[in-house]
Amino acid sequence: MSDLSGKRVCVARGTTSLRRIREIAPPPVIVSVVNWADCLVAMQQRQIDAVSTDDSILAGLVEEDPYLHIVGPDMANQPYGIGINLDNTGLVRFVNGTLERIRTDGTWNTLYRKWLSVLGPAPVPPQPRYLD
Repeated sequence: MSDLSGKRVCVARGTTSLRRIREIAPPPVIVSVVNWADCLVAMQQRQIDAVSTDDSILAGLVEEDPYLHIVGPDMANQPYGIGINLDNTGLVRFVNGTLERIRTDGTWNTLYRKWLSVLGPAPVPPQPRYLD
């Protein structure tokens, strides 16, 4: 992360990326925008040096502009979640079953190779974490 010191780094307001970038010393020049598409435009117009966000958003930005590349190690490992009203037991069972199938039948690897291969080889599917 120290490679970003003094560089113009774009982040979306209110994100965990913004909090992480603020921890870098010496600090980068933070360019805070409304959404990630604004970072893409700023990068294309050479107004920034880097974009800091999670892997899936970076992969989407690279898909939009083949001149962009993802470099450096992950800055953090943060899981995604799906929030469902626990009273909707049918939907909870459906989503949990679908996620379990994706983890076990090879769909995870297929989807990763199709959409996220720019990030490198597919990691092991994440283990479920259920919260009440």
